[in-house]
Amino acid sequence: MSIPWGNLGGLLGGLVVLLAIYQTGLMPGGLVIAVAVVFSIYMLYYSISYAVLPKQVNQIGADEVNISTLAQVVNSEDLNNAWNSTSGSTLVFSIFPDIVDRTSVSGNEYATVIQIGSKQNFNMLVAPDAGRGYSTAPAVLEIYEKGITDPKIVEIPNIPLQRWTHVAIVKNGRKFNIYINGKLTISHMCTAMPDFDSTQPLRVGTPRMKGTIAMMSLASYPMQTNEIRDLYSSTTASDGSPNTVGKIPILPSFNINSLTSYFTFCPGGNCANASNPGSPGPMESWSSPYA
Repeated sequence: MSIPWGNLGGLLGGLVVLLAIYQTGLMPGGLVIAVAVVFSIYMLYYSISYAVLPKQVNQIGADEVNISTLAQVVNSEDLNNAWNSTSGSTLVFSIFPDIVDRTSVSGNEYATVIQIGSKQNFNMLVAPDAGRGYSTAPAVLEIYEKGITDPKIVEIPNIPLQRWTHVAIVKNGRKFNIYINGKLTISHMCTAMPDFDSTQPLRVGTPRMKGTIAMMSLASYPMQTNEIRDLYSSTTASDGSPNTVGKIPILPSFNINSLTSYFTFCPGGNCANASNPGSPGPMESWSSPYA
């Protein structure tokens, strides 16, 4: 989960500027204290808001990834260390899918949305009318096994279009457990050990679909059912969407000029004329081609 450095850094910078202004004596001490309190409240608000957001399990990549563009999320070395762990592994993500192009032919009904290396792929249906009709599973997990040429196809139900779905794929030896919205939906035992190509990264995206994948996480151990359930309930909003930093409510915009406009500063003296400088005289007017 990305830390909102922009908000916190900007507020901290504002406090530093206020301190510098105070030391020069250009601003009344009372005003400096008032503005500093406002800045501090903002910093405390964003800090607490970030702290109470649930933390993901080893999040990889950005909070949100565009499905329509193929992009590498994890390099081959990091993927090998996590996904190819002898103790098992877990891939977790939330997905909001939609279809770009429904035209297809039989045998090409699915688009690869997530490539876990090159030996396990998460594919989604884009053309139901080109295959077995609407009884075709909305998603499948494609698994290549060692010593076997053709992949095993594990059908995954209950992943609708234009809605958020939380998915967890747990690999433990020859067994794959797939959880949808915190519930164990599919359990598949491979004939042989799953194959793995240590030279390939984890990629996300396909031009055949659009939408978003959010809060993708990768753990180098097989998460248990209660862990998946707790993770889903703690990181998912009531509408099924994932809780991200972007959901932190934004406080009203703060402009220091709105406070300082009520005060007149005239460090050079002549405060009487500072509030009403009047029009410039003939000798005070000037023009320039660079003005």
